[in-house]
Amino acid sequence: MPTALSNDLRKRILAAKAEGGSHAKIAREMRVSVSSITRLLALYRETGSHEARLSHAGRKPRLDEAMLQKIAERIEEQPDITLRELIEAYSLPVSAPALCKTLNRKLGLRRKKNGARRGTAPSRRGATAKRMEDETEAL
Repeated sequence: MPTALSNDLRKRILAAKAEGGSHAKIAREMRVSVSSITRLLALYRETGSHEARLSHAGRKPRLDEAMLQKIAERIEEQPDITLRELIEAYSLPVSAPALCKTLNRKLGLRRKKNGARRGTAPSRRGATAKRMEDETEAL
């Protein structure tokens, strides 16, 4: 994909056109296409500026700023709320992983971790010791 014209080049094209140059002559001198010059001049006539238009490419966010603010307030009120509960409470059009990613990136909220909580699986050492005791009793 070709790169956008620099602001300096845009100014020079507008100046050359103001001096009365043709599109083809300016295109050859500036090494740009005639259609680029035509689009630049149309932009200048519409907006009065040589600056490039903002790109609105990409996917639009499903959660707007107002909804993110509501979610942040709800999390502040109820810190132990789950992602599923948030989705159901506000009928959000996103999945739990997408909401998690959004909360991490846009609000700076991270998953809560409790170091004192232990896992549900039995420890390996305890299971091995119990198995060895069972085997010795069977002998």
